[in-house]
Amino acid sequence: MSIQSLKPYLLFLTLIAFVIFESNTYIAQNEVKPVPEKIAHNSSEPSPFQTIIKVLKSPRCMNCHPSDDFPRQGDDGHLHKLGVTRGIDNHAGPVQTCNTCHQDSNNIYTNVPGAPHWGLAPKSMGWQGLTDTELGQAILDKSKNGNRTPEEIVHHMGHDALVLWAWNPGEGRTTPPVPLDEFKKALEEWLTAGTPVE
Repeated sequence: MSIQSLKPYLLFLTLIAFVIFESNTYIAQNEVKPVPEKIAHNSSEPSPFQTIIKVLKSPRCMNCHPSDDFPRQGDDGHLHKLGVTRGIDNHAGPVQTCNTCHQDSNNIYTNVPGAPHWGLAPKSMGWQGLTDTELGQAILDKSKNGNRTPEEIVHHMGHDALVLWAWNPGEGRTTPPVPLDEFKKALEEWLTAGTPVE
């Protein structure tokens, strides 16, 4: 067989080799890579919001965030002794204001709790009876939270001396069910996530 008679076969084989090479190149360049599996949220671990809610619904917070005009006391949230009421500025009165008994720190002799600017949260910040979602919406609502942005709310809850008192409430009072460092971490994670309330 002459070279001349083999030309059509050689041309055909070259064409086949070219198609195979180009196909392999296309496949390599457009290979569908497996999508990495998303790490599923461990449903047994609370979300940052759920961690925050555990603290906000503890007696240390709820006692000072009543939806009515009466501060609460103790882990059972009973009405404040001596008939104390909210007063016109959330600091009781007019005769006996909160700071008559509550000083800037706990009194180790009388066991009266104390922290700077002791008093009730404004009535707009009353949390009694709210669901978790409603409470989350309330703390983000500027008409109810003292006109604070989410960043200011997170800063307030993580740094205000009266809030931090909850982790040092004095003898006979439970602290919130979440350690302070975990609470602060949850606040930052919640803010980073866009403050979801679920």
